[in-house]
Amino acid sequence: MPARTMVPIRAVAELVEAEAIPEANLGLLRADRLRNYLYLPAGGGLTQESVGLLYMPLTIHHDVIAQNRTAQLSSAAYWHLRSKLVAYSTGLVIPSTTFGAIPPDTERRD
Repeated sequence: MPARTMVPIRAVAELVEAEAIPEANLGLLRADRLRNYLYLPAGGGLTQESVGLLYMPLTIHHDVIAQNRTAQLSSAAYWHLRSKLVAYSTGLVIPSTTFGAIPPDTERRD
């Protein structure tokens, strides 16, 4: 089944202002050491540093978003997200390089 996992993305400044992330933890966040967040530096389409909220994932069928999707993760980002979701949900930390390349059935379909 071609399912996709989406996570909300919020600006780091917004989460600090809302006190969801203490300023003392910004170094850990930027080093991507907080399991419940996926750090996304500014650049590559993002105007400000942001985080993916891994504790709020949504899994949907690919066909639901196929017509409206504007972005897709690179291979490396896909595997990094996958390893972060495993760490968040199970506590098991597996380096994203362990997973390897994206299987052909998960490549983008247009």
